[in-house]
Amino acid sequence: MKRPLLLLAACACALAAALSCTTGPRTADGHTVPERVMGVYLPYPDTVAPAPGAPEGYRTCYISHYGRHGSRYLLDEDQYASVRDVLARAAADGALTPTGRKIHAELLGIYPQFEGRAGMLTGIGAAQHRAIARRMARRHPSAFERDAAVKATTSATARTRESMEAFCAQLQRCCPALRITCATDAALNPYSAGSGIATEYDLTVKSPEAAWRPEYEAFCRQRIDAEGFAARIFSDTEYAAGLCDLTEFEQGIFRLAIHFRGCGIDADWLRLFTLDELNTLAACDAYTFYMEKGPAAATSDRTWALSAHILDKMLTDAERDLADGTAASLRFGHDGCIMALLTLMGADGWTAQAATGEEIARAWDVSQIPMACNLQWVFYRPVSEEGEPLVRVLLNERPLRLPVTDRAGLCEWSGMKRYLAERCDTAFAILNERRTPNNL
Repeated sequence: MKRPLLLLAACACALAAALSCTTGPRTADGHTVPERVMGVYLPYPDTVAPAPGAPEGYRTCYISHYGRHGSRYLLDEDQYASVRDVLARAAADGALTPTGRKIHAELLGIYPQFEGRAGMLTGIGAAQHRAIARRMARRHPSAFERDAAVKATTSATARTRESMEAFCAQLQRCCPALRITCATDAALNPYSAGSGIATEYDLTVKSPEAAWRPEYEAFCRQRIDAEGFAARIFSDTEYAAGLCDLTEFEQGIFRLAIHFRGCGIDADWLRLFTLDELNTLAACDAYTFYMEKGPAAATSDRTWALSAHILDKMLTDAERDLADGTAASLRFGHDGCIMALLTLMGADGWTAQAATGEEIARAWDVSQIPMACNLQWVFYRPVSEEGEPLVRVLLNERPLRLPVTDRAGLCEWSGMKRYLAERCDTAFAILNERRTPNNL
C-alpha cells in the first residue's frame, strides 16, 4: 500500500511544481502577479488574436494609427542610481538582510545595462513594433497593394523615432513596393513644452509643484507599508529610515521591478512584494496618470482636452488620405497621449470620474496602455465602390467601443467623423478658457 501512495504523492508534487512554473511571477505571499500591477510598463503581448476582418462586401482601404513607443529604460538615470546607492551604503554598513544582499548583487550585475540609456528604446521595444507591423501587413493586404503611399510621423524623442523606424522597416520588408515617408511632428505630444501647444498651466499640472500632489503624497504614505517592506531588505529599519525615505525607496524598487521584463532582464523583484503591496503601488501609479491625463475634477479639463490637437489632425488626415489613396498614416508618440485620446473620444472605461485613489485604481486600468500600445482606425470601402466607408476602432489590435460604434468597434465613417468632430469642438472650447467644468 505504501508504494502506490508514495507514487501518488510524487505525482501530486510534480503536478504542483509544474503548475507553479506556468503561473508566472509570484508575490512574496505566494500569489500570481496580476498583469494589471505592471501598469504602463507592461510589455506588449507577444501574440495577439486577430480582430474581426473586413465586413462582407468590403475591403480594407486605409489605416490611421497612433502608437506608443515600445519598451524603454527608465526615464531618469537617478531612478537606478538612487536605489543602487542606498543598497551600496547599507551593504557597506552590514545592514542588509540576505534578501537585501541578493538584490544588491543582482543590481550590481545588471547595472551596466542601464548606464547611459535612460529613456532609450530597448531591443524588446523595437521588436514589439516589428511584430505589430507584420500583423498589420498580413491582416490588411488590400490596403498595402502595389506602390501605395504610407506616411509616418514621430514626436521629438529618440525612442519614438526608433519605434517608427523599426515599424516602417518591417512594413517595407513585408510590402517592398510601398512608398514610405517619415517625418517629425512635435504636436504628436501636445503635453510637451517642445510642442509649442502646452501652456504654463498645462506644464504645471504635470510638475512636482502641481496642486494635486500633496493629496497624492498623503494617499501614498497612508497606504504604503514602507517599514514592513524595508524589514525584508534591511536588518535594521531605524537605520534604513535614517538612510533614505522608506516610501520613496519602496516605490523606487517597484519601478525597477516592473520594467525589468521590457529590458530583457531575468531578475524577478516582484517577488519582494506582497500582492496587497503591489496593488497599492499600482494604485499610486494610476493616480498620477489620472490626474495628468484623465477626467479628474481636481485638475482642469485641459488635461484630456489637449489631445484634441492629435484627434483633429487624425480626422483631417483621414479625409485627405481616403481621397488620394494613401494606405496608412502612422504616428508614434506616448502613453499619456493615448489615455487622453481615449477620454476625449469617450472610449468605454476611460471617462469615469473618481474621488479617491481607490476609485481611480478601479476606474483606470493603465495596463491597457502597455509599451507599444496602439490606437488604430481601420477603414473599409465597399468592393462595389458604392456607398460610404466603414471604420473599426481598435486598441492594441482589439475592438474598442465608443458611444457611436457597435460592440465590434464598427461604425459608418460619416457618423464617426461627426461624433469625433463634436468632441474636438468641445475640447477646443475648453482650451480657449482657463478652466471649465467637466463636460464628458
